Amino acid sequence: MNNKGFVLVESIVVSVFVLGLFTFMVANILPLVGEYEKVRNYDSIESIYDAHMIRKMILKSDEQRVTNLVTLPSEGYYLFEGTDICLYVSNVNYCRKLLSRDYLDVSKIIITNYVISDDFVKRSKGFNRALREYIEQMQRYNNTGLSPTQYNYERRLIISFNDGRVVNIELLLDGAPGGATC
Repeated sequence: MNNKGFVLVESIVVSVFVLGLFTFMVANILPLVGEYEKVRNYDSIESIYDAHMIRKMILKSDEQRVTNLVTLPSEGYYLFEGTDICLYVSNVNYCRKLLSRDYLDVSKIIITNYVISDDFVKRSKGFNRALREYIEQMQRYNNTGLSPTQYNYERRLIISFNDGRVVNIELLLDGAPGGATC
């Protein structure tokens, strides 16, 4: 008849169980949501297509211009802001229009070695957060033991767009510095 103590204990046990379950769900779901937010703009289909268009534009340039772009300086990479890369391609007007805010809206284009070095990661500290995290993630992926040499990947094209998207695409080389192919 007098179950007031039992009901109180039962309510506390059920409340602790529900609170524990809720805490478990939040602790496991929030990191997934955070990871999704971080990579939502990485390597999207649209970005890959845009990067492919930029790669084709670069590789359609004459052999000497392509050679100049794929022969990296001592720092190990080239960094181009906005339409700066257009000075190195054959069709400057097409390049400026393609990379402009009206079309692809490119923020940065980086040409680097396919395997991301520690030095490049250190130099990337000056980039915006999304680009920096993307480069660090690429280096972790490279350290898994995958060999790019089986595909003859020597250079990587990393593109950051003004809307926050980041993508990378390989540049395949035929052995000679000017023998780049798409």
